[in-house]
Amino acid sequence: MSTPLSVSVRTRIDAPAEKAWPVLIDFGNYRTWHPILALESPDGSVAVGTLLTGQSSGAQPVALTIALVQEPNHLAWTGGDPEVVAGRHSFQLEQLADGTTEFIESEVFTGPAAPEVIGGQLPELRAAYETFGAAFKKYVEEGVS
Repeated sequence: MSTPLSVSVRTRIDAPAEKAWPVLIDFGNYRTWHPILALESPDGSVAVGTLLTGQSSGAQPVALTIALVQEPNHLAWTGGDPEVVAGRHSFQLEQLADGTTEFIESEVFTGPAAPEVIGGQLPELRAAYETFGAAFKKYVEEGVS
């Protein structure tokens, strides 16, 4: 079995984790800060099994399922087709002693077509995740009172 493909990016946010968490789980507002992802607000609370729908890159439909919620530090969702290419997208907020937060965004890709479909795109994905992290940082920091 081959090693799963993955990408991970760290971003330091000048705000405590309790300011970042509400932004991370406010899916309906992603369109206001995320460069490519517009999600609909789910009905009810955010819980494992919650389905998130929306669009990526303008018109590409997305369907994601919440796989992990550990408030206020961990969130993960899954998407794709495990028989082809699937991804587990994880977010971690680590509160640091100086009052800042380390935001870690990562994704692990699996499935038989992952090496062919994702393998050559890892540098571009890393750059995209750096852009997402910078956008999240800016939005969280601007919301700090």
